[in-house]
Amino acid sequence: RIQILFEMPKPEELRLTEFASEDSEYEDDIFNSSIIHNYHKKRSRCTRNRVLGGVMLALTILLAVIVVALSLYTLHRDPCYVATGRLPGSISPEHYDIALDPNLRTLNFSGKVDIKIRVRNSTKCIILHSLNQNVTNVKVKNTDGSLLLTNGHSIDSKNEFLKIPMERELDVGEYNLVVHYHGVITEGLKGFYRSHYTTKTNETRVVAVTQFEATYARHAFPCFDEPAYKATFSISIKRDPSHTALSNMPEESSSVLEDGNVEVNFQKTVKMSTYLVAFMIVDFSYREARTNSNKLIRVWSRSDTHNQTKYALQCAVSIMEYYEKRFGIPFPLPKQDLVAVPDFNSGAMENWGLITYRETSILYDDSETSNMFKRRVVSVIAHEMAHQWFGNLVTMEWWNDLWLNEGFASYMEYVASDIVEKDMGMQMYLQKNGMQRALSADSFSNSHPISNNEANSVVTIAEMFDAISYRKGACIIRMLNMVLGDDVFFEGIHSYLSQHAYGNAVQQELYDAVNETTALQVSPPIDIGKFMNSWTLQMGYPIITIHVEGTTMNISQTKFKFSGKSEPDSPFGYVWRVPVWYKLDNSDGTMVWLNDRSTTVQIREGVRWVLGNTEARGFYRVNYSKENWDAIIQMLLSDHKTFSDVDRMKIIDDLTSLSQITEDVDVTWSLTASKYLAKEESLYTLTGVITSLSRIFGKLSVLKEYQYLVKKHYLSFLNPVIQRIGMEPKTGEPFTVGMFRGEILSLAAQYDHDACIQYARKLYNDHKATGKNVDANLYSFVYETIAMNATEEEWNEILEEYKAETIQSKQRYLMKALASSSNMDIIKKILEFTLDNTTIKQQDARIFLMYISVGSYEANYITWNFIRNHWEFFYEKYGKTNSGFDVLLESVIGQFYLQSDLDEVDTFFSNKSELGSAEHGVKKGLEAAKHRQIWLNTNKNKVIAWLEDHYESN
Repeated sequence: RIQILFEMPKPEELRLTEFASEDSEYEDDIFNSSIIHNYHKKRSRCTRNRVLGGVMLALTILLAVIVVALSLYTLHRDPCYVATGRLPGSISPEHYDIALDPNLRTLNFSGKVDIKIRVRNSTKCIILHSLNQNVTNVKVKNTDGSLLLTNGHSIDSKNEFLKIPMERELDVGEYNLVVHYHGVITEGLKGFYRSHYTTKTNETRVVAVTQFEATYARHAFPCFDEPAYKATFSISIKRDPSHTALSNMPEESSSVLEDGNVEVNFQKTVKMSTYLVAFMIVDFSYREARTNSNKLIRVWSRSDTHNQTKYALQCAVSIMEYYEKRFGIPFPLPKQDLVAVPDFNSGAMENWGLITYRETSILYDDSETSNMFKRRVVSVIAHEMAHQWFGNLVTMEWWNDLWLNEGFASYMEYVASDIVEKDMGMQMYLQKNGMQRALSADSFSNSHPISNNEANSVVTIAEMFDAISYRKGACIIRMLNMVLGDDVFFEGIHSYLSQHAYGNAVQQELYDAVNETTALQVSPPIDIGKFMNSWTLQMGYPIITIHVEGTTMNISQTKFKFSGKSEPDSPFGYVWRVPVWYKLDNSDGTMVWLNDRSTTVQIREGVRWVLGNTEARGFYRVNYSKENWDAIIQMLLSDHKTFSDVDRMKIIDDLTSLSQITEDVDVTWSLTASKYLAKEESLYTLTGVITSLSRIFGKLSVLKEYQYLVKKHYLSFLNPVIQRIGMEPKTGEPFTVGMFRGEILSLAAQYDHDACIQYARKLYNDHKATGKNVDANLYSFVYETIAMNATEEEWNEILEEYKAETIQSKQRYLMKALASSSNMDIIKKILEFTLDNTTIKQQDARIFLMYISVGSYEANYITWNFIRNHWEFFYEKYGKTNSGFDVLLESVIGQFYLQSDLDEVDTFFSNKSELGSAEHGVKKGLEAAKHRQIWLNTNKNKVIAWLEDHYESN
């Protein structure tokens, strides 16, 4: 963009000057000759001034146009000029030879990359990515080794480009680009970075690992760092003899150098994108096994945690065998390493052949790890293993179609986990963790389409790694699976993977592959592209309204909207192609297509109630007439098992959500429906409904004088549940009972359940007195309950346990407990922990801040003030391109409801010229806060009146 550096007078200013001059000549309507003479002289002068002003304005505009045109002409003559932030496409890489010499003491490294490139369109400039590297030497060679002259090289820091202008134009053909450079092993959690840990003997160890998704390979070596620029890679790394070097492929050879270090050469990779390249230098131990197709699987971790890798290895073998059979395509690499990294920003990363994990996502100890984290281990392994096909074998062409990677991996994690661990209830977990959270995220005007063409910068690419790409992506893929059935769906997926193996794809190519399969097997035929595009190319989702009149059922759709804010135009006018599943009374159910705004279906007479979206197959909410809602609620209260576990969860989730946007659904209906929970036996359903109810009671939490009524409502159904499952773990009990018991007891303790509080105190005191471990499934409950009202001495004891704990899953629970204090002086103290990595690891700082902020309105406001007062620190460390920082800000800001707080937030950020990845979170947080404010004004009195009617007399 060229700025026009001329100050032009505004036409309005010119006119005002004229009118002022004219008006000043009229005084008391006295038109004597002198005045008239002077007036005409002035008028003549004004006319000349107008003409002169007009000429000057025209000349100014003309000059500005000439400057812009000359600037653009000069830019386009620059052989290295790029109009966008994307690579120009004239050159593509064929193969990389990468040689690295890292020093773990100085945290520096030197590198050399030799790239075989193919010039597809003649060019006078080579452009590739490079960031935070000191490029010392650049050579361009013909295939025979002869040098070609360059005009030096430069770094375009804005676009993160290394630009190499050539003396002469490069013709179409093959060349070699050789770059020597130096870099830093960073303290951050991206690129080539340092991780460290402390052994049981209190020795600090340093390892070096990589994290390249989405745009961080350029931090480690100059490369064509876009997903469509696939190539093969040969990697060589020097290490000291006490360490092990790992990369995507197995070691091919190694040799001892004169300085005693070892140079390790790895086998050439298959064709893949740069963000999947990985290498590391570690001192870890491993456990290994082979699949039934003889693929080597190894799980690596620091030696002190070696005994915690057995379960991960078992899961990895079973899941890979399942995927090879399910997809009908063998895993193409000779080995698959899974590595537990002590410092890791996300949950895991699917590097081809070298998957990296946060320790809480892969390590499991039978006696020390809770069922909750055991479920996490199997689901994350299933997710990353699925990526070996979805993302690695077939990669989205650009980040706008990230859902082709993450949506499929997110869906398959539930499918595969359910095969490997049938008692974990992973299909129910998909509803609770996937569907509910995706619908919530997609409800606001600041959402985005799944396939988002605005992902065109480092910041907007980072924003794509959100609940829409992951959870909504998984839900619409599941919806497609439900429409087609398993056999047809997976046959279509096999076709898609086979057709695009080792290449890139856009979403239409997925639809084409599935269409080829369905054409002969599905009747009537379904246009997969038209169906799916209505879900991926427009944001949001529909409310399906079902209204029965006699033997006619009217079905219509409107967009679900939390606010009245304007939204971008949709290519489909916010009309979806919706498979509407429904059942009449206790019938088996059926499905009808809704492809327009409305349709009608003929049904039998005497239907008492209709239930839509049975088993929550579709990504939408369902509304009914008051009469139908009344019938459903009465059935819940009288015979809740008429509805499936999933349907019971979905009914109340729809009720609580719809009551927030339409007066047709009263907010108290969901409260009445929730009274059935005293009889609920499915703990997935129970906790899912509690999550839905938090939309009401979470907002009401700011009204402290009414919390005694909220407590009575929760305890009315928690008491019978606790009596049924008991407080103490039992040998042989269902997995889900062990998993949810602690969560249920914690919630009861928060609402002053005396027996729960006393039980937590007993277990804590026994642990202090005897050293006996608290049961892993009760660990979080015990420490949170104690920490909520702990004395400073007790709180410090928990802090010391946190510092001494070496199992990260237990550390996470202790961190949550520390953040649970109701003492605001303690809260102010512990916020300081996030400013260095001494107490709270960098990977955990944002999580810790969120734990603190959700504790209470006071704690949230203190957290906001802390972030605001240390904005430069947090923005520099997390905010520029880190997708997690926006989630933190959305959570903190979204909890406000006072207009003064909203004005304060708005004023603070309006003075920031750049917000990076934080901008999206600020917008979503402000929208959520405004919605909270409106909701309280509209509904709080209704909720309070209902609570008083039901519990005031008790």
